[in-house]
Amino acid sequence: MSTFRGLVDVRADERRTTFAAFGTLLAITTGHTLMETARDALFLTKLPAAQLPWMYLVIVVFALALAQLGRRGAKADSKGGVAVSLVVAGAVTTAFYVLVHGTPGPMVLYALYVWSGLFASWVTVQFWTLLGRAHTMTQAKRLYGFIGGGAVLGGVLGAVLARGIVAMYSPRKALLGAAILFVAAAVPALSVRVPAAARDGVAASPAPAPDPDAAKRGSMTAGMSLLWSNAFARRVLTIVLVSTITVTLADFLFKSEVARAMPDARALARYLSTFYAVTNTLSLVAQLAIAPWVFRTFGVQRALFLFPLAVAAAAGGVLATGGVLLASVALKLLDGTFRYSIHRTSTELLLVPVPDATRERIKPIVDLVGSRGGQAIASIGILLVMMVGAGNAATLGALVLALATAWLALVVSIRGLYLDVFRDTLKAGGLSGKAELPELDLGALEALFAGLNSSRDVEVLASLELLAEQKRERLIPALILYHPSRDVVLRALEIFTALGRTDFVPIADRLNGHPDREIAAAALRARTAVTPDRALLEKRLAEPCEQVAATALVALVARGWIDDADADARIEQAITARSWQTATELARAIRDISTNDAAKHERFDTLLVRLAEEAHAFGETDPANDVRIRLEVARAMATRKSPRFLPVLVSMLSRHELRAAARAAIVEIPGALGALSDALRASDLARDVRTHLPRTIAMFEPEAATAVLLPQLLVEQDGAVRFKVLRALVRMRRADPGLALDATILLRAAESTLDHAAELRRWGSALGQEGDEPPTSLAVVDPLRAAHHLLVDLVRDKETHATQRLFLLLELLYGNDFEDIARGLRSRDPKRRASSLELVENLVRPPLRQRVLGLVGEEGSAPPDAAVTYDAALLEILVRGGTTMRTLAEYRAVEIGLDTSSVTGSRSATPGPLDANAISRRLFDKARDLFEPPAARGATRAPA
Repeated sequence: MSTFRGLVDVRADERRTTFAAFGTLLAITTGHTLMETARDALFLTKLPAAQLPWMYLVIVVFALALAQLGRRGAKADSKGGVAVSLVVAGAVTTAFYVLVHGTPGPMVLYALYVWSGLFASWVTVQFWTLLGRAHTMTQAKRLYGFIGGGAVLGGVLGAVLARGIVAMYSPRKALLGAAILFVAAAVPALSVRVPAAARDGVAASPAPAPDPDAAKRGSMTAGMSLLWSNAFARRVLTIVLVSTITVTLADFLFKSEVARAMPDARALARYLSTFYAVTNTLSLVAQLAIAPWVFRTFGVQRALFLFPLAVAAAAGGVLATGGVLLASVALKLLDGTFRYSIHRTSTELLLVPVPDATRERIKPIVDLVGSRGGQAIASIGILLVMMVGAGNAATLGALVLALATAWLALVVSIRGLYLDVFRDTLKAGGLSGKAELPELDLGALEALFAGLNSSRDVEVLASLELLAEQKRERLIPALILYHPSRDVVLRALEIFTALGRTDFVPIADRLNGHPDREIAAAALRARTAVTPDRALLEKRLAEPCEQVAATALVALVARGWIDDADADARIEQAITARSWQTATELARAIRDISTNDAAKHERFDTLLVRLAEEAHAFGETDPANDVRIRLEVARAMATRKSPRFLPVLVSMLSRHELRAAARAAIVEIPGALGALSDALRASDLARDVRTHLPRTIAMFEPEAATAVLLPQLLVEQDGAVRFKVLRALVRMRRADPGLALDATILLRAAESTLDHAAELRRWGSALGQEGDEPPTSLAVVDPLRAAHHLLVDLVRDKETHATQRLFLLLELLYGNDFEDIARGLRSRDPKRRASSLELVENLVRPPLRQRVLGLVGEEGSAPPDAAVTYDAALLEILVRGGTTMRTLAEYRAVEIGLDTSSVTGSRSATPGPLDANAISRRLFDKARDLFEPPAARGATRAPA
């Protein structure tokens, strides 16, 4: 039933194409079965079965020649080309109907056998290639079961018709019926619709310039080269080759045994038509009942196991019984049941995800070389076996068993390549990773020196960084301190200080008169770090420049060159002056000093905490000053590494300007991870701080960070924080693919997310029952329905976010980049979306697989949930929705007069009767919080 159910969910034009394809295959296969029955009966009663291998070889030669000729003509795999081929096939078959009249000669029978084999590799390859361009992978998986059922049903009808024709007339009459059906098949073939993008090769692209090498690339040799460069296509070709060899041996074994048992032509024809009717009926059942279940439950790649397993089991029976007729018949019965149902459909599906241009060049080669090449190899093998006198059923059964085993091994090995095809469809390309710089040679050094003289500051800074990276800082001239750019001078001073150079000190002393007082202070810090001078520091302490004086003060305190009381008085004076320049210089100076005196450590740490706490007072005239001070404080705290700093640094996470510096400082402090863990569990901590804790925790040692973050997935109530926890875990897993995570926790979190997504989808479906379109602008919003529109949009947004969280969990569970898969599912390109769905089906394991596919699959794939009414959805939201969602639901309930007495007071934001004005005030407060978070209003609570 699932095969037919897929037709209900498709568009009208897609349904027409599906039925047209079904009808075409029905007519083709019915006619081909008639032709094969007549051919086998005439051939096997007039000629020995030992001639069959030679026929296989001749068919291969002609098939390859026909394919090469077809490439030089018009495009044959268009629907017009397929229709013309079918008319030609009808004419040729009619000619054989005339030639086999009376007592046909051996050459006519040879030609008939070759023609029947050529027809199968000629028309069917064209038609399946046409369908491959008409459908995406998702469409193919849903529709190919039904379309392939036309071929299997045609086999049944053909066998039944052949049985009736043979009983009433002769095997020859079946050829005339085949010819009529081939011509009739051309009519539905013309109704197959190929999308314009697939028909033209590209969508919305300019017409390519004439390519003189196009014919060369379209040759069989070029196609073989393309196939050989594609590992997945090579593996598919090998599977087709080995499977063809296997079934060819089984076919020869069956026909030789049957011909030996039934020498009469009419009796043989009746037996074969009956046998084909039974096998094709079983194949039809497999196609309509077994195949959809197999593809739906196990996927395309796993479905490939079924046929070789059945063949191996039957071949084992032939070998065990010594080759009795019944065992050979059973082998052929399984071959007929599965080859044209599950095996053919799964093999066709394998190449659907390959890009159209590549597939259309390699598929004919896979079909011709794999199918006909396999027949040729099998034929040569049969001839060799017969030459050595070992052409008995037991030997052939052993060969079939060995080949079926190799076939299974190939199926096992294709899984990784199969999934890579879909990953390649999603990838947009690009390079990743870091490139390592080579050792600088003389030419490179000359280029860097030239960069130092550049008029562009960015080139000068890049040259400084590269010289520092290569440990060539001593080559930087001290005269660079005279550069007009402040950024260049400040960076050069940092490099000189880190290296411990002293040759820049005379120039640094001259910078005290620099108009940029930050440079003057930085020069004093740098020269004091390498050659401290007490007299110079005392002189600078008396300067009117507050920034230079602050730098000198910190240096004197650090070295004990100033009285403590005097130092405290000067520090208090600097702070009460409320100068942001002085405050930032105090922090910078503390960052650059080093001392082993614990008391001085305590003094500086206290000063940094005070600067951070009072920074808002410095920023009263300009809020940016607050950020400048706290940024320098965070950088200084990274060097001081005191646990006292943690509450201050954690509170800085709420500001994006301070976040990077705060995190860099936090990870340097001993015991910081424990404090962050406590802060993450503190539900009363400001939300705009908690949301940035997971990323900070992820910067610690992975195993320790995982132990903090992973359990939080199951207890965290705030969706935004939970999402950040997931992002942090994914970031760590991508950095370290071997990072161990508790699959039990991840599975529980995924199931919970799926439950939430299903609930949101149910609510969204109920809220959308009114059928109105969303407003196109705020100007056209109906005031009486504003809450309704907001609530519908919010529910849909939350469902989208739940799906995002689910894919992050799947990436953690299965170790693949599901972000690309999720992006492909959102794509409007049906090929990319189908590739993503195929990866989901193959990567996600039960019990999640079907639920995930139901959530993200095409419409109609999800199992129906219990529907709720509009009012019931509002009541459920009032009980289980988030704060904003509940508030909107309350407002909407008041608008429509819904009785909420059964839920008001349970989880409702405000117990008691609902009041529209009160709800409006809460909506206003919520909107204000979104635009101006509490942290921005000075209400951020830091952990104790």
